[in-house]
Amino acid sequence: MPLETAQLRLATDAAAQADTAALEQAILSRVRALPGVCHAALGRNLQGCWGAGDYTLDVQYTEAVPGASGLAAALTGLADVDGATYTPIGGGQRAPQLRDGIWRTLMFRVRPEAHEQHVLALEQDTLRMPQYMPGIRNWRLARVNHVNHRDASGAWTHVWQQEFATIDDLLDEYLMHPFHWGRVDRWFDPEFPEWTVDAISHAFCPLHVSLISSQPGTEE
Repeated sequence: MPLETAQLRLATDAAAQADTAALEQAILSRVRALPGVCHAALGRNLQGCWGAGDYTLDVQYTEAVPGASGLAAALTGLADVDGATYTPIGGGQRAPQLRDGIWRTLMFRVRPEAHEQHVLALEQDTLRMPQYMPGIRNWRLARVNHVNHRDASGAWTHVWQQEFATIDDLLDEYLMHPFHWGRVDRWFDPEFPEWTVDAISHAFCPLHVSLISSQPGTEE
């Protein structure tokens, strides 16, 4: 089943005047009315995100994703919709029944001139992270099929998603772990010879129930 994720950004004046509950319900209603949508989840991003929007939206389709502008067309009135459809290439689950946790989405862009071997090594290192970080309860790495954004020149290439039981598991264990800084960070740092990634969007929001356990492509 096709999957899509998007960062939604509100206009400044709309954000200031918004009835949060009504706005969120309106967004979900419009998305769920799209052809083929079988599940949609919306979470308001928490303080500390970087290169992200106000909300993280995740959509699961039964058969085919609507046309390139499908999701954006359903979300007219927002300042920006930065979305991507993707195909999982690896993942796993430790807590399929996870509730009231944290949902983290990292979209990143591999440099066009990056060596293919470096990209594969980056993917392998990313999928090794849960071995060292038990706080990652469920996870999924995917390659992007199509970017839904008005500026496609900076298209995302990968989506890396994780589910945590608490915010500390993300901000402390994950972001500060030696394997993160000693092994994975080299792919994201221009000062390293292995520099492979030149842009990221780091977003995290509350998670009501596990999204990964209810979607395909997550079994190791």
